[in-house]
Amino acid sequence: MKYKLALVLLLVGLLTAGSISFMGGRFYPNTSSDIWDVNFQNLILNQENFQSNLGYLEWEWGRRNTTFFAGASLSGRKVIYTEYRDYVWSDGTPIQQTVYFKDAPTYLGIRFYPIPVYRRGVLPFVGAGIAFVSWEWSQTGDFIDFSDPYLPIYYGEFYRRDSSLGLFINAGVVAKMSRNMGFRIMGFYTWAHGNLEPTFLGFEPIDLSGFTVLAGISVFMR
Repeated sequence: MKYKLALVLLLVGLLTAGSISFMGGRFYPNTSSDIWDVNFQNLILNQENFQSNLGYLEWEWGRRNTTFFAGASLSGRKVIYTEYRDYVWSDGTPIQQTVYFKDAPTYLGIRFYPIPVYRRGVLPFVGAGIAFVSWEWSQTGDFIDFSDPYLPIYYGEFYRRDSSLGLFINAGVVAKMSRNMGFRIMGFYTWAHGNLEPTFLGFEPIDLSGFTVLAGISVFMR
């Protein structure tokens, strides 16, 4: 049933949108909260490990200088197999974990084009709006209890999934090659945080902010 509904919405979007864009790109997370800091300190991880590829689908309504748009990120997830930096088991084998992170915003916003959208040529734009971020964070494997001076190791599975409300700014350019086709390149910067409790007690909200760069094709319907 949900697939039929998605197909209906896609067809409605194709018929009513000023344009529809099919794009791909990469997400660069900000990683500025304590859950990131603790894991970067203890595990063999860094910010670059959490950069991820994603697809992007967008509908845009409007034919002049101001347009409205809705876009959805597809995927944007990362699975990382890692281990503790400075600790091993008594036999010398690594103490391992699997870390999973997904950050998938849906955007709803407004754009301004200095040159009207219906014209051909190079059309720059800026935009802003609201982001609804669907996110997941999990850690599975062996953990060291640093609160105990004997540093006992235990197995754990911790998973948190939620949605958060945020804000974004957007800028880019469309190289409109014909009345109905153009190449689009753009970037989003999103501000959002998510509550890790009750799964991860004592941590501040996880930083979900970051920069996304995208490129792809825009089809102008009318």
